[in-house]
Amino acid sequence: MLTRDFVGGVASIAIGAVYLIFSYQLRTSALDDSMGPGGLPRVYGWLLVGLGAILTTQGIVSRRLAVAGGEKGTGEKGEWDGQGRKLLFAAGLLAIGVGYIFVVETLGYLLSVAVLLLVTALYLGAGNKARVLAVATLGAVFLWVMFVIVLGVRMPSGLLASLGL
Repeated sequence: MLTRDFVGGVASIAIGAVYLIFSYQLRTSALDDSMGPGGLPRVYGWLLVGLGAILTTQGIVSRRLAVAGGEKGTGEKGEWDGQGRKLLFAAGLLAIGVGYIFVVETLGYLLSVAVLLLVTALYLGAGNKARVLAVATLGAVFLWVMFVIVLGVRMPSGLLASLGL
């Protein structure tokens, strides 16, 4: 049976390889620095591939040591118990992120980030609803100020376009 380390390592290598393919396709311009626009993504891609290779190797070695030590079949079933529920939980987080992508143009960046922070915190089980609402509101304002005002990044205005935000 495949261990979680092996499966996670192979998945990391695959994701890192796809990431590298896209990072090497980024165009460079005469205004780029020595690293270029793909420099940091390439570093991340190679790190992901390297760490995936380490995890895959660890999964293979630990499996062989367990078989050689006479622990054939010990703990394998328990290692995968509850993983379906964890995958569904992760799928819920992914659905929240995809929902954000669909509403950001309509609601605008400020409102979308506030909703994203609020829904994510509630999904993860945050207790104090008033505090969560305050953190979501202040967090969205902070991120909006940071990106729009300080860094000058143009963000979707959505419903707040009439207010000039």
